Amino acid sequence: MESVLNCGVCPVCGEKATLKCSSCKRAFYCDKSHQSRDWPRHKYSCGGWEISHDPVLGRHLLATRDLAPGDAILSETPLVWGPSTHANQRVCVGCGEQCDDARCNGCCWPACRSDCEGLFDKKRHQLECALLARARIIPRCDVLLVIRTLILWRIKSRRWASLAKLQSHVELRGPGTEAHDEVLSVKQHLGTLLSMASECGDFLPTICGLIDVNALETAPPEGSVAIYENASLLEHSCIANTRHSFRVDKKGRPRITVYAVTSIKKGEHLSTMYTHALWSTRARREHLLATKYFTCRCKRCADPTELGTHLGTLNCPCKNGLMLPKDPLNLNTDWFCDTCPGTVTSAEIAQLTDRLEDEVAEVMKQANEETLSDLLSRLTVLLHPGHQHCISVSHSLMQLLSAADSRKPELCKRVLDTVNRLDPYGARLPLYTAVTLRELATCPGENNREHLIRAAELLKAEPPKSPGERLRRLIEVEL
Repeated sequence: MESVLNCGVCPVCGEKATLKCSSCKRAFYCDKSHQSRDWPRHKYSCGGWEISHDPVLGRHLLATRDLAPGDAILSETPLVWGPSTHANQRVCVGCGEQCDDARCNGCCWPACRSDCEGLFDKKRHQLECALLARARIIPRCDVLLVIRTLILWRIKSRRWASLAKLQSHVELRGPGTEAHDEVLSVKQHLGTLLSMASECGDFLPTICGLIDVNALETAPPEGSVAIYENASLLEHSCIANTRHSFRVDKKGRPRITVYAVTSIKKGEHLSTMYTHALWSTRARREHLLATKYFTCRCKRCADPTELGTHLGTLNCPCKNGLMLPKDPLNLNTDWFCDTCPGTVTSAEIAQLTDRLEDEVAEVMKQANEETLSDLLSRLTVLLHPGHQHCISVSHSLMQLLSAADSRKPELCKRVLDTVNRLDPYGARLPLYTAVTLRELATCPGENNREHLIRAAELLKAEPPKSPGERLRRLIEVEL
């Protein structure tokens, strides 16, 4: 009997196939001609990766060959996409671009213009348009992705079969959780629509779970999220080995392309980052537990100093030591001074840093040089200068200081030291780092041109019309 590992189904004709793609070893064809015909589609998924399974990680991606920095690993269009479920802005139901007052003539939901091509595309808006018009629910962009996913489930789409393989963690999103309350809010808003098929309401928690756990923010289009069959399997790491970018294809879909940012050996796990790189370990791990239902145990999370950045470190009242977590992988661990016998509880640390976070957010609303300088001085009494709150204030303050101010280069270099340790490949914080380099380039005695060249290089992959691309063009003029 022929091994199932050595045969498959030809995607062109649907017949049994034994000719395997020599590059990815995953696609099968009945003959060379059908392989050639399928290449325009297959080339976007023919990369150096494969899906593996682990009892703890679940499904994840492994490199099937050695990858070099810049190598494209995979590229694919989404299974489903739409406005973010947590966004407030209006976006076009046809193309996903942000819009103002125009409407679709069929369902009266927001559109960039009444003749947007996406509104009349059978594979984009036409199917949902009739349903939305019939349901007569109040247009609210943040529920559109839920509706689109429900439609895929209801019509038993092949895309739904792929979506159903992803994690929803619906068993952890029951009564008493914030996720459950959000589902109730969506259910209430979709009342008329759900009444058309009563079983849809019962399946709503699973739909919302799939979106919350797997959706990626796209740019472009801004304000949208998308779920991908394979890119959604990238696991989390606080020092990830890939980056991704988006472009809108000819059919209006946000295509994702994943690239290696460092050398990756065959058999290594492919990773991305689910949180913000400049959040402290406590903030990152709490966010992951609340939204993705796991906690990270990477080398950065396990290091009390966060790779020497001290992004979560406090100053000890003894004035000579630093307060660090005894066990960073335990959310309830006590904190100790590295000089004196003093200890404090994790609850006390959380109370102080959360209060300071509120203070920072309030000052940032009307920030100026004087208020930020005063805030930073007060913060550094309690916190290590590399603490996330100090870095946040320093980044804003350095942009307000004159080039002649002696504090400016010191602040720029402190921020750069932090981002270079936490984002060594420039994958997560390119704009943040480029702004810092450009500010440092204005300071006397600095290698101005070298800083500007590095800033432009960091921004070369920024999306068209984005703040990053605009800054890159400005820097190129300055060079």
